[in-house]
Amino acid sequence: MSKKSNRKKSSVFRQLVASYIVFSMVSVFLLYLCMFGILLFIGGGQLESLAPYDLVDKEGNIRDLDSFKRLGGWIEQLDDSYHVTKVYGEKKDLADSYTMEELTEYLITDNLVETTTSASEYRGYMKAVKTEEHTVYYLMKIARDALQMSYTYNVAKDSQSVRVAVASFISFGLMFLLSCLTMSAYLSRKIRIPLKKITEGMDKVRAGDSQVRLDFEAQREFGEIRDTFNIMINQLEEEKRRKQQDEERKNRMLLEISHDIKTPVSTIKSSANVLEEGLVKPDELSRYYQMIDKKAGRVNTLVNELFQLLKMEDKGYTLQIEKTDICELVRQLCAEFYEEITGRGLDFQIQIPEEPIHAEIDRKEFSRVMENLLGNAVKYNQTGRSILVKVRQEEKMAEITVQDDGEEIGKELRPVLFDPFVRGDSARQTKGGTGLGLAIAGKIVEKHGGDIRYVRQDNENIFVVRLANV
Repeated sequence: MSKKSNRKKSSVFRQLVASYIVFSMVSVFLLYLCMFGILLFIGGGQLESLAPYDLVDKEGNIRDLDSFKRLGGWIEQLDDSYHVTKVYGEKKDLADSYTMEELTEYLITDNLVETTTSASEYRGYMKAVKTEEHTVYYLMKIARDALQMSYTYNVAKDSQSVRVAVASFISFGLMFLLSCLTMSAYLSRKIRIPLKKITEGMDKVRAGDSQVRLDFEAQREFGEIRDTFNIMINQLEEEKRRKQQDEERKNRMLLEISHDIKTPVSTIKSSANVLEEGLVKPDELSRYYQMIDKKAGRVNTLVNELFQLLKMEDKGYTLQIEKTDICELVRQLCAEFYEEITGRGLDFQIQIPEEPIHAEIDRKEFSRVMENLLGNAVKYNQTGRSILVKVRQEEKMAEITVQDDGEEIGKELRPVLFDPFVRGDSARQTKGGTGLGLAIAGKIVEKHGGDIRYVRQDNENIFVVRLANV
């Protein structure tokens, strides 16, 4: 599942908060339900409201004012000009009309207004009732300290009421307990199932099953754990595959080494035995000595290049980095190969700009890269006519190109071209070299943080090396 879809999922924290809010609302609702049940049962189904704004209904009818009168309150009926036209109850002040300024001192809430004038000893609530002809205002007044919203009932004297109250609170307790169990079961299911899936997946991995993948729907946090787990398993699979490939490559390397060393060593040994037995004619001694020297040089070259490759693969090996003008370095290396290339009748083209292009490199190791590329261009260009070396700057990268118009490298070799012991001549003859040159070049460039690649374009073999320009 993608990260985008994970963001659409609610988080565990939000789930818990939402559940807590729902649980609290349900609990409050149950409590109020029980309280009103008690009042309805005990009060015979009648609840007397003392809220001032309930004393006048929408049609302008006045409800029972007995309780309001006992608290010292009264209601004044006003006309459109805010003059008092009628009084319900005993009026305690002398005001018989009001101005707009006086009414603007009231705080408007819905269709209800409350005085905020600290000088007045009365609290006022006003309600407007619209008719087809005009609007009638009802102003309810009461002493500021007289009105307190409360409901009281003495249940101590009524055993039936006590039983009803006890039964109601027991009912509330049972409903509260039921809601707790329901909410707990809901949250447990939301959390337990993903945890169970994750635990089962980890147990399978511990048992050696590397094919396990987690697939379940859950909140964002569990979704992220699921995706991370799957990514980790994929990485482990990739690492396992890479280790297997490395192991196969090392085994293949050992076979190649044993093959490449066995042949010259056998030649050296047989030649030494022949010389020791005195079976060589005096005029042929020089040829045998030269052959022994050549085979020994072959073994020495192979060992040196193998050492170079292992050194580049060692993570602890550090390059001697310095800021270097790539143009000047490549120009010097081309000069060293110039006579060898032109001496074989090849056209050697060099395209290097005069302006410096700098890169952070190890001069000695990077020189080996260019020597291997130029050496291969000469060695395997049996049918071509030219070799081209080009340096340029491309998008903050220093790019070095070595190309020739010689034999095409087989398509089957291209994927493994930079692996050890891969040679341009598939016959694996000694004249094909050690097969480590391009592998060493690839490791050196990789060690520099760059990349090297091969392409076949316009009937030419093209090797491109790219390094970060500084």
